[in-house]
Amino acid sequence: MDERKTLFIQFLNDKRTYNLNVSYWRKKLQKALDEKINSKDQFIQNRNNKGQKFYDGNPIFSYYSKPKNKALRIIQEDPIEISSYSEIKLIDVWLDKIRIAKNQNEDFEVQELVISIFLTSSSVESCMRIVRAWYLNDLNQDNIDNFLNEQT
Repeated sequence: MDERKTLFIQFLNDKRTYNLNVSYWRKKLQKALDEKINSKDQFIQNRNNKGQKFYDGNPIFSYYSKPKNKALRIIQEDPIEISSYSEIKLIDVWLDKIRIAKNQNEDFEVQELVISIFLTSSSVESCMRIVRAWYLNDLNQDNIDNFLNEQT
């Protein structure tokens, strides 16, 4: 298998492909974290204020882990206009803080791992290693750049 081959290349142009892509992320993350992930665990639902879904890849998937009190957001970049993956960074990672609604009147702040990715078989494997390290507390603000360089 070509490690640089783009996965779900038409995800922004086809709702069916987009939804398959979301399911792909859920399955990959469930396996990497050994945790059941439901749609209610996705704290960003990609809906406008009228409740209609939008399909822009930001995020393609989000997850809030109650046991770990951590959030994850995966932004999947559009591969269509890329001429060569050798000229770009396939994956970028940073830590942030995000507020998550507890109820209509209350929210709380949690650490969020944000991953921006051009989806290839090699980048998704790097992504899963990074997510697992974050989940197991091996990844933090002090070592994130070194960890990313080791994984990519």
